[in-house]
Amino acid sequence: MAVKTRPKDRRKPTYGAATRLARIVYGLFERPYGWSLEQIALELGVVERTLQRYVHACQKELVDASGNPLIEVEEHGGRRVLRLASRARPPEAGAWAAVSFFFTWSMIRHLEGTVLEQGMDVLWEKMLKTLPVAQRSRLRDIDRKFFAMTFAAKDYRSHDETIGTLVRTLIDQQRLRIDYAGLMGEGKVHEVEPYTLLGYRGGLYLLGRSDRGKNVIWFAVERIRSATPVRREDGKPALFPYPAAFKPQRYTEGMFGVVEGPETAVEILILNEQTEAYLRQRTVHPSQKFTRRRDGGLVLTMKVRGTAELANWVMSMSPWVEVLRPAELRAEIAARVAAAARRYGSRRR
Repeated sequence: MAVKTRPKDRRKPTYGAATRLARIVYGLFERPYGWSLEQIALELGVVERTLQRYVHACQKELVDASGNPLIEVEEHGGRRVLRLASRARPPEAGAWAAVSFFFTWSMIRHLEGTVLEQGMDVLWEKMLKTLPVAQRSRLRDIDRKFFAMTFAAKDYRSHDETIGTLVRTLIDQQRLRIDYAGLMGEGKVHEVEPYTLLGYRGGLYLLGRSDRGKNVIWFAVERIRSATPVRREDGKPALFPYPAAFKPQRYTEGMFGVVEGPETAVEILILNEQTEAYLRQRTVHPSQKFTRRRDGGLVLTMKVRGTAELANWVMSMSPWVEVLRPAELRAEIAARVAAAARRYGSRRR
């Protein structure tokens, strides 16, 4: 008589596996917005194949009354994340959402006194009203528990009317007539199709197509002397179709800031370990790469569109970095450093 054997691929559960499954589920309740598979495997000390088996078991056995899994896997920021399905989220998720919203809001506090801040105020009040009383009480001191500082942010309180006009015309896709001041006070009038309101390093910029040369250009909001919605001869708003092919990324990729110029290959030598550690933790430019030289030195390479703002950044990092190329940028930095040395070398009365 033949003896039936258990198929090899059906492994008998162990207490260790059950404990890990419980840790996964408990961990998801502590992380309403998900837990990366990579971090789960690391914390449980298992390989990816084992973790996949655990996830499959959870999705098969942990279901609601309709048979729908209470756990789901999704792509988030290029990572695979395990999370509770929306119908299974704990009440705690509301507080997490409120904290996420508040902290993000605190990072743009330079918009105080503008229509954008007023809109955030309204959203915040509505969000708080949706939370249970117990959750609201836990958020009582949120403005002290979560705080952000913005370096050298611009003050837009006197530009509220302009920002309001930009927001309305962006939403309605209405042409704008902009009186725009130059750096030294001179200016020009543009008729513009507004495409994007862009935030960059504590500043606001309008990206739109001007009737002067039909180019897409940048307008710093604080230099807009007036912004007036354009109307047709019959008094109706002068609307335009938003271009389907337009992407803001196309006009920002490769730039070191917002001042555009010719594409340039840049090499910068990093001169000490502290600066190396500082820069490795940051994305200075999307194209950045670090290369170790034979003599042990580390070189930061980038390909940028324009070096005007890059020169300012290099000066802010001096004397801990050295421009190797291009020669023009190196010469500019050398001239600036020499001028500064002369200025600080002279005795001030």
